[in-house]
Amino acid sequence: MKRTALLLLCAALPAAVVPAPSAPRGPEDESVFVHGLPADRHESVLYVWTSDADQKDPDFLTTIDADPKSQTYGKIIATTPTSAPANEAHHFGYTVNADRIFAGGLFSNRLFIYDVATDPKHPKLLKTVPDLAASTGYSGPHTFYAVPGGVTIAMLGSKAGGAPGALVQLDNDGNFLKALPAPNFMYDVGIKPELNRIVTSSWAHPHAVKAGNTPMDQVGDEVVAWDYKTGKVLQVVHLDKAPLEVRWLHGATARGGFINCAFGNSVWHWQVGTDGTLAFTRVIKLADNAIPADMRISYDNRFLFVSLFGGGAVQQYDIADPTQPRLVSSVAIPQAQMLKLTPDNKRLYVSNSLLSNLDGKVPYAVRLVDVTATGLVIDPKFDVDFEHLPTGQARPHDMLLK
Repeated sequence: MKRTALLLLCAALPAAVVPAPSAPRGPEDESVFVHGLPADRHESVLYVWTSDADQKDPDFLTTIDADPKSQTYGKIIATTPTSAPANEAHHFGYTVNADRIFAGGLFSNRLFIYDVATDPKHPKLLKTVPDLAASTGYSGPHTFYAVPGGVTIAMLGSKAGGAPGALVQLDNDGNFLKALPAPNFMYDVGIKPELNRIVTSSWAHPHAVKAGNTPMDQVGDEVVAWDYKTGKVLQVVHLDKAPLEVRWLHGATARGGFINCAFGNSVWHWQVGTDGTLAFTRVIKLADNAIPADMRISYDNRFLFVSLFGGGAVQQYDIADPTQPRLVSSVAIPQAQMLKLTPDNKRLYVSNSLLSNLDGKVPYAVRLVDVTATGLVIDPKFDVDFEHLPTGQARPHDMLLK
């Protein structure tokens, strides 16, 4: 009887606000709805979405042993190829149960769905969606964000490669469900269900991204706030050029977050007012050409980590006062790009490939930075080479923990 009443109650709720399962949630940078990686459990593997550098062989999902007790710690233990080369393997993400990975080809518009539950150390390619532009009406799949019933993808542009971008939702098998067109640009997405808000950001449309060094007049500066339940655009704010990563502070009571403007060499903080409006303030101004590429917030909301693609470093800021971040530590990593922080806030993985048409000539690798009481320290035992794979040089970009 109680079970029937509970089911009826859940059925009566709007789909957008059905609570996530009570199992331990995973890293919220993927999605606030993902669960399966508790803070008290050390990750066993690190997945890396990887492009074949010369684009002759299929791109692939790399599996790295992340268990320090293992004999193959810090080694690549599997590479699971896609069904095609030259995709520009850029971003990927879990489904809510973290049993599948949705991985996108930024330039090819292909979607690759991997099974990572049956044998986490040896993922299996389940399905290829050959053309998301054809199935959804939008192109340039960027951020993959798990939601109840499927995955939302931030698409950079229209089917033809221009404006506008959109939020596209697929089911767990990759079938198209719906799309929410953006006012213009699209890049990243972050959801705060407790505040009924979605925040999205800007880069450039697919045809401009494919061209390489995109002219600044083709790069966006807008951040958009949406009503999570209705999908309605509520607010459009203009910041510096290329506001990229949307990072909400963690926890149900948090009302703010951070966003990095890559070409403005700046970091902004936002706060949600009592009326639901987001107010933005520039809180970090970096050196010219520092190019802040990615950010992560520690799960206790104490620190902000920023990678500097142009500055060749990873920085750690104390954000006890989020309106006045204080730089406390930095380590040098050439062409530092994507970051992945462990749920216990102790380890920060770093990749160093941005795009095939923007990367410089550096050895491709994935490094591990330990977050110690005295600051950031590079772990010499974890230095994964992507220069000498069986298929040749490869470019590591986005990362996921399991």
